[in-house]
Amino acid sequence: MPTFYAVAAGALIAVALRHVSDQSGAVPPPVPASRSLVLFTVVSVLVTLVAPLLFDGLPVLTPAGPESTLVAGVITKSNIAQIVYLVLGVGVIAYLARSEGTRPEIIGTAVCLATLLSLWAWSHTASGIPFPVGLFDNSPTFVYQGLLPGGKPRVRGIFSEPAGLAASCLVTIAYCASRMQQVQGLRRLGLLTLGGVALFLGSISTSTTFLVAGMVLSVLAVVAGIASFVLRRGSMTTGATVVLCGALIASVWLLPYIANTVGQQVEAKLGTSSYADRSTADSISYGLVIDTLGLGTGLGSNRASSFAASLLSTVGVVGTALFVTVVIVLVRRAWTVPRVRPVIWALAAALIAKVVSGPDLSDSTGILWLSLGVLAHAILTDESETRNRAIIRTRNTAAAEDARASPAND
Repeated sequence: MPTFYAVAAGALIAVALRHVSDQSGAVPPPVPASRSLVLFTVVSVLVTLVAPLLFDGLPVLTPAGPESTLVAGVITKSNIAQIVYLVLGVGVIAYLARSEGTRPEIIGTAVCLATLLSLWAWSHTASGIPFPVGLFDNSPTFVYQGLLPGGKPRVRGIFSEPAGLAASCLVTIAYCASRMQQVQGLRRLGLLTLGGVALFLGSISTSTTFLVAGMVLSVLAVVAGIASFVLRRGSMTTGATVVLCGALIASVWLLPYIANTVGQQVEAKLGTSSYADRSTADSISYGLVIDTLGLGTGLGSNRASSFAASLLSTVGVVGTALFVTVVIVLVRRAWTVPRVRPVIWALAAALIAKVVSGPDLSDSTGILWLSLGVLAHAILTDESETRNRAIIRTRNTAAAEDARASPAND
């Protein structure tokens, strides 16, 4: 079991104990998007149990090989593992949503620590600096994933493959870039340094995921910035104006170079067997959505190459819609809380990287579940503070009216 889910088991136990020990009788406000989240869990489990009965003999893609099929009445170890991971992930959201110590820094600690450990692992490979491979490297025997077709080494940090490192670095960059706007001094310098380390590791990972997902995330950031500026009718400082003008001038030379580099990387990727295998896996997975009439094959029964294809082929159209609803509701309601916007950008980076080349709902980093839990906590805290302010205003207004109506003022 990945380290994150081993710890998540403790969070699930804490949620159960908290519920049992609460004797106050007061009904706490529901966790945001909790209904959609519970329905998503229930639907996912039901599909996993029912799909083999309905689609007995249907060919699916699993680590055991493409010749695997659904068998009526048979629940595999992979099915059970993915169900357990999902329940633990939901437990993490519930635990963080109602924990007083939940802070956005939880995400920063997780992603930055992974970046630093990956830098240490790269230093070990590049210059022989001692590194406890057996302790921090989660796939030390997957040597083939650290080599290019010609035999040259690929950088994968502490992850099982370079694409995992690329996704982690992208999340670190997104978090650090957003968080830098909220801190000063040494903390800003530290975030700038960590973001630079992540950019360096991502660039030497030779993973197309880093380029493609990075471009999508950059476009999303530009669109969000322009929309925020226009809708708020904001103004720009002289320094910001100078930086923007400099960036526009530099883009005249940089954009063609970037476009050419990305084009070469994508073109090179299109000609590889890896791309052919991944595309075939996604095509088969989308075909399974049709073959199962949109129901899905169940968690752990099929493994595509990208997140969208994997989610649709396992939990079906309904399950995917419920998951998307959870993410949209939490992001939309938490966007009004500025302190958690770095978490939103980290979540966006993680999901974009998953759509490109991350098929697993239960990724070993846990960033998905941690981010959703932090956002849920921020929403509950903000709503509680709003209610308290409204109560105080009401009491002050009532006290002022009583004072004006008292005989002493006649």
